[in-house]
Amino acid sequence: SDFLVALLSDRERFFEEVVDRRELAHKLTYGTLTLGLLSGLFGLVAGAYFGWVQAISAAIKLPFLFFATFAVCFPAFYIVQVLVGSRLRLTQVVVLVVGALALTSVLLGAFVPITAFFLVTGANYYFQHLLNIGLAAVAGLFGMYALHDGLSVVCERRGVYPRKALTIMRAWAVLFAFVGIQLAWTLRPFLGDRNTSFQIFGRYQGNFYTAVIYAVKQLADGAVGPAPAARPAPDTALVQHLLAPRPDSTPGTPRRP
Repeated sequence: SDFLVALLSDRERFFEEVVDRRELAHKLTYGTLTLGLLSGLFGLVAGAYFGWVQAISAAIKLPFLFFATFAVCFPAFYIVQVLVGSRLRLTQVVVLVVGALALTSVLLGAFVPITAFFLVTGANYYFQHLLNIGLAAVAGLFGMYALHDGLSVVCERRGVYPRKALTIMRAWAVLFAFVGIQLAWTLRPFLGDRNTSFQIFGRYQGNFYTAVIYAVKQLADGAVGPAPAARPAPDTALVQHLLAPRPDSTPGTPRRP
């Protein structure tokens, strides 16, 4: 509870304690648990649109998305911070970034009632799709803002973080977003299409941005959800072959003994 209170309402104290290297292991543990549990809860409710199997799949994939994006982007961020003169240690930077992601997951957890409301009231597939993307974007932006705010405090009050590194942090936040979007597209679906069978990973083509534009267009046109997949037409030649009379059944043709 003290970790969440500091993260939500007293972030300056949280950042000061990180600079002083106070209870870094506890902060990292609580931040990781918060990120995993609350982002998993959001994925669980979002995936419930399709059913319980998709809900469990999304509850696993969404935390994995955060941790995998962190693993891909963090090494470059830390090395650049060291090169520009940051005096923060590796563990301190990890705790700061994980704290920002934990705050993102707290917001996702707070958005769960909104997602559940539209799920229960029967919102269509495209609305749910865009709603979840929008909520995740808002939570992500606030998390990156909190990280920037914390690094600004460290920069101005403690002098252990160079001001020019804040510009690099903004560029890294954009990179983090693009990596997260691409990874989310690779791990799709999170919501699930009711007209198809359950899939752990989607097989359709395209990219995230065209999918969003398509969802907006379909929602504007009043579409409820993806159309059921059309069954393939039977082979015409095969049908004609099966329906053609056999030589020994043609009228007037004597049967062979």
